[in-house]
Amino acid sequence: MTNQQDMFDERYRKVLKRHRQLSRGYVTKLQKNGVISHHPIGQVRERMSLSMLLIPLAVLFVLKACVVTVMGPSPYAQQVETLRQGGFLEQVGAVLMQMDPITRGLSTIMGSIIG
Repeated sequence: MTNQQDMFDERYRKVLKRHRQLSRGYVTKLQKNGVISHHPIGQVRERMSLSMLLIPLAVLFVLKACVVTVMGPSPYAQQVETLRQGGFLEQVGAVLMQMDPITRGLSTIMGSIIG
């Protein structure tokens, strides 16, 4: 009797968990065999994938490389030094915009492509 009660309690907890997940929103999908199923909308970790974090970082490096390619390395370094002399936000910008190996490599590649 206890085993049956435990099995029932486990199934009941699964049903409640599924109900809570579906109450936060769900997507209806038609499977290949024709069955309509409801799937809960993903959690935060599913909404924020690794690519969503890497794309802005890659864009930052490409933009920095474009600026370095257009300005040249020494005038770019002078502008970063000018930023370091400013206020707090400008100093944070200088840290983000300082030359790094990725930017240096991208700028040399862009320089050889541009000419």
